[in-house]
Amino acid sequence: MPLGSRRTRITDAIRFGDKLAAAAPNVSTVSELAEAFLARHRVDEATLRTLGFRLNHAVAAFGERRIETLQPIELDVWRSQLPALSAHYIFRAFRQVLEYAVAMNLISQNPTARIRNTRAATRKEQRPFEDWAQVEAIAAELDPRFAAIPIVLVGTGLRPEELFALERRDLDLEAGVLSVERVYSQRVLKEPKKSSRQRRRVPLRARVVEALRALPPRLDTPLLFPATRGGHIDDNKWRWRVWTPALRAAGIEHRRIYDCRHTFASWALAGGVQLFYLARIMGTSVAQIDATYGHLLPDSEDYLRGLLDSYDAVAASSRT
Repeated sequence: MPLGSRRTRITDAIRFGDKLAAAAPNVSTVSELAEAFLARHRVDEATLRTLGFRLNHAVAAFGERRIETLQPIELDVWRSQLPALSAHYIFRAFRQVLEYAVAMNLISQNPTARIRNTRAATRKEQRPFEDWAQVEAIAAELDPRFAAIPIVLVGTGLRPEELFALERRDLDLEAGVLSVERVYSQRVLKEPKKSSRQRRRVPLRARVVEALRALPPRLDTPLLFPATRGGHIDDNKWRWRVWTPALRAAGIEHRRIYDCRHTFASWALAGGVQLFYLARIMGTSVAQIDATYGHLLPDSEDYLRGLLDSYDAVAASSRT
C-alpha cells in the first residue's frame, strides 16, 4: 500500500472517530506497527487523535521500512530535523510505539532507548493585565453573554478549559465558591481524577460574584458559558472570533486568554497570598507556582522580616 494512502487512512480514521481495523498478525513495517498501536491504545479520542498526528512524522519518514532495520544513528538524525518546538513530543510518541514493538516481541530492543529527547524551552512571555480597568474594558466590548468571562478568568485563575466546562450547578454564589469538576479540551469533556489537584473549590471575590449575577439567564443548557447553540465553546475559535477583536476594540495590547491566569497569580502574590494557598486555588503544585511565578515574590528576607515584625506588634498590642 502506498505510504500516502496509509497515512491518510490512519489520520482520517482518528479525525472522524472511526475504529481502526485490527492490524494483521504479521506486523513488519513502521506504518503497520503505528496502526496496530493506535488500534489497541486505550485513551480518550482527543489523545488518540494527537498521537496519530505525531506519528504521521515517523510514518512519513520510515513507513515502509521493516521495524528491525531501524538504526539508532538514523533515528537520532531524524529527530534533529524535526520542528524544534514539537520534536520532543513527536519523538516520544514514536519511542512509545517502538516500546510496544518490544513488548510484542517484534524487536528485541528499542532503537531509540539511548537517544536523548530533551524538551525545547517553550515558556511564553507572561503579560498580566495592569489593572481591573483593562479587564472591564474588554468585558464592555463583549456580547453580554460573554462579558463576565474575562472578569471570572482574572478573578479566579481558572484555565480556559475549566471555565468552558463549568455548569450552573458548580456555582454557589451565596457561599462565594465554585467547584472545578471537569474540563473541556480538544472538543472532549473530561473529568479529572479524584486525586487530581485540578478538582478543587475556588473562592470567588465580590467582583466575580457581581459579574456572574449579571449574566443573562439561559435555561436551554446547563453550561455557565455556552456557545450560541447551547454547546461547549471551542476555545480556539472563540479566541480569534471573540477575544482578539474585543482586545482590539478596547485599545488594549494583545494578550493570550491564558494571561488572565497569569494576572490572577501576579495580583495574588502582590496581595500577600501564600504559595501554598495559591497552588490550591490554581489547581497545581507549589513547585510549579514557584517555578512560574517565583520571580514575582517580594524580596524574601524583607518580606518575611515584615511579617514577623507585624506578628510581634499585634501580639504585644493584644497583651497590653
